Amino acid sequence: MRIRALWALCATAALCGCQTGNQADYVQIGYGPSFDVAHAQCEMQKGSVDQGYIAIGSPGLVAGAGIGNALGNAIAEDQYMKNCLIINGWKRAPHGQGAAATAAVAAGASPTPYGIARAPGSWINTALLDWSDANKKCAAGDKAACATRAKLGARLKAAGVIPSSV
Repeated sequence: MRIRALWALCATAALCGCQTGNQADYVQIGYGPSFDVAHAQCEMQKGSVDQGYIAIGSPGLVAGAGIGNALGNAIAEDQYMKNCLIINGWKRAPHGQGAAATAAVAAGASPTPYGIARAPGSWINTALLDWSDANKKCAAGDKAACATRAKLGARLKAAGVIPSSV
């Protein structure tokens, strides 16, 4: 009996050691609310993915079904949190890089031009922001910015987006 209890304790410790949940594990990848707001919204909704279960049989079978259901629900909730936070502009950082990115932003060093890492494929958003920046500098008389604005404008028009200053 002691060996089973030891195995159960080891399995619980291993599963608990895999939990992630603090902001140091996430980096901002797009526009959206702050991490605390996004995390709270996702946390409130993650229970919606839980599944119930029915088990009839010996106590061991019922207990095993309950544990299996709990593990399945935990996995589904973790996946939901991951996807929900991505939708809100946050992504889990590669192991060991979350704290460095958070520290760099806290120190004032912006890892990208606008303080956030762009999601893959969002070159149009980045180009629009860069075009807007170049447009302001061009209006102030910066000739290099005017050339950048023209180049970005041509790329955006080719993609079907017509930039205009607001």
